[in-house]
Amino acid sequence: MLCSVIVPLYNKGPYIEAALASVLAQTHADWEVVVVDDGSSDDGAQRVLACVDARVRLVSQANGGVSRARNRGIQEARGELICFLDADDWYGPVYLETMVAMARAHPSGSFFACGFERIPDSSLAALSYQGAAVRETRLLDDFFERRRRGGPFFCTNSVAIWRRDLLPLQPCFPEGESAGEDQDLWFRLAERLTLAFTPAQLVAYRVEVAGSLCAIESADVLAPTFERLEQRARAWPAANPARRSALRLVSDARVSVARAALARGRRGEALAGLRRAASGGMSRHWWVALALCCLLPTRLAVKWQMWRETHIIG
Repeated sequence: MLCSVIVPLYNKGPYIEAALASVLAQTHADWEVVVVDDGSSDDGAQRVLACVDARVRLVSQANGGVSRARNRGIQEARGELICFLDADDWYGPVYLETMVAMARAHPSGSFFACGFERIPDSSLAALSYQGAAVRETRLLDDFFERRRRGGPFFCTNSVAIWRRDLLPLQPCFPEGESAGEDQDLWFRLAERLTLAFTPAQLVAYRVEVAGSLCAIESADVLAPTFERLEQRARAWPAANPARRSALRLVSDARVSVARAALARGRRGEALAGLRRAASGGMSRHWWVALALCCLLPTRLAVKWQMWRETHIIG
């Protein structure tokens, strides 16, 4: 089975060779890499061209953002199974082999993912990254509830989708957005397909990279992907069990935005956000945020929120 690995590249020259090396080291050998250079100003494209493996292709375009680069890669892909890899991240050696096995076990009605490991930018772990052993695979029929209770449990690097299921969704990634653009696709896929998932951490996600989107995104604005999910979910039949979980997921996202506003001393804005969040359900997080807005002086609310974020308390 031919796997197409889509790699968006923008000014990640120092990292791209390690990313490509992780694909070259895969135990599954039937693959191609489509690197989409999104108007880089560094030498990343030259480093890709220096790779002598004919399975690695470089496509160049004017800068249009990571979503447009991924969408271009999907259009250029020839494989049955589409995977993604950011230019500063890595695969463990059995990642593609595992995704292919999952795809063969579930030839229709599913998309596929594994767990991931966060590795600091300063770490040398990539030089010997092997990933975790695969022990179990399960079908998740409660995607939105799992996402709501556990947060992101897979990342863009750890997803594989049948090409035939992706093409009808083009543009798969919303262009012009830099917050939640990947989650938008996962939500739309989960509305149509069941996720086959293994918690094994088979890919590495580099954190603390200067200039990366995760380092510069703001938490005080609701990502458009949640607004679109809310609109779609409200149109689902009340009997659809995913409807309530999806709306509560959006509600929790609105609560997080409200808490961010409160942490900046904007109490009125936080209360307005909580009023909107209430339409999707009032969770424990909602009530705690309301208590902070109503009972604590702004100065103490800000300090509490800062302490909570530091200690990663829900």
